[in-house]
Amino acid sequence: METGWKFVSCMALASSLAGGDAWALPLEEVLARADAAPEVAAARAGEAASQEWLRAAGQLPDPRLVLSVDDFAIEGDTRYRLRDSKRMVGLMQDIPAAKKREAERQQAKAGLLADGRMREFVRLAARREAVLAWIQLYFLAQKQSLLEQSAAEIRLRQRATAAALAGGGETDDALESLLDRQMSDDAFDMLDRDMRQARARLRRVVLTSDDAVLEATGELPAWLKNPVASADATAGHGDESANEFANDAAAELNASQARVGMAEAELRMAEADKDSDWSVEFGVGEDAMGKAMMMAKVNFSLPMFTASRQNPRIAAAQRKLEQSKAEHQMRRAEFQRQREEWRAEEAALTLRIKRLTEETLPLLTRKIALAEASYSGGRSSIAALILAREKHLDIRIQAIDLEAERAAVRANLYFLSAGSATQ
Repeated sequence: METGWKFVSCMALASSLAGGDAWALPLEEVLARADAAPEVAAARAGEAASQEWLRAAGQLPDPRLVLSVDDFAIEGDTRYRLRDSKRMVGLMQDIPAAKKREAERQQAKAGLLADGRMREFVRLAARREAVLAWIQLYFLAQKQSLLEQSAAEIRLRQRATAAALAGGGETDDALESLLDRQMSDDAFDMLDRDMRQARARLRRVVLTSDDAVLEATGELPAWLKNPVASADATAGHGDESANEFANDAAAELNASQARVGMAEAELRMAEADKDSDWSVEFGVGEDAMGKAMMMAKVNFSLPMFTASRQNPRIAAAQRKLEQSKAEHQMRRAEFQRQREEWRAEEAALTLRIKRLTEETLPLLTRKIALAEASYSGGRSSIAALILAREKHLDIRIQAIDLEAERAAVRANLYFLSAGSATQ
């Protein structure tokens, strides 16, 4: 059996990507397609519905046509004679209290604002999901290249140890190379799994067919290469609102604050129920003698039992408002927790990457140079040199994994606090 069979299969997969099924996606295209994701379209439709509802809010109800017959006899000589009764045609208009109509308008405005902010939250969530999937594919492609180099080195070491074993050498090196080959096979299996999962996540956003092979192309944008700007940088300038810009820019907090506004509008609507509604009615007709008549009526509602009707609804709306405010404060605290945790994670990853690139990799490069000199002088085997190169590749793979983690953390931080600036 070929020792690097999984490496060969991975190379076959890579070569198939050059075919017609491969779809190279730069991050800009991914972000543009995320704006058209199904959940974003649904949120836009909800916002449009609220916009239409706002147009009708606070309007007077439709007038009613009134047809009436009075003094209609059902006994005697004139029974069932419509012409011997009073007949009238009129219009009646209900007029809710002005505070009720204003509360309805405020309620519709609050609903529109909430739907708009929810649409922005859903849009940023779709973008964040797409960016995270793209980042994973972007770094997995780099990892695949290094894994291929590592697999080639392992195969080369296998041949060297096999030759040494045939010449009477130790079996430990041969067994170690076999174990390393198995670990390399496992790494390719994990790579294939991660790529499939990342493509599935990305495919859901960009809406491609199931047989399309998506690939991340291009470069990382500046907001993923550099640390996300902190709201703390604005401290000390005497502008308290600026110090909270990250909170105000968070789409989820904006949506939560809008729900507080909706609860306030519901409270105003409940309070407006204490005001009297009224209606006016006008009509014209004829009496039994054929004389023209006119009628005018004005009706008023009498909210006399507020203790058992309006007040409980007002109290319930007040409690709903308190609940919305408490939930908003809870989300604000959760926002702060997530932001601080991701900042700490970003700082730790940055230190680890710096240590690997500035300390560990230079040491391993020096070790390779020493192994080459030792091999050239006949003091060590080719297997030792190959092993040093493999160790260098392993650390480079580890650095790529750390860079992928850091880019994902920066993306989470960016969309948590400033993602609305991404266009």
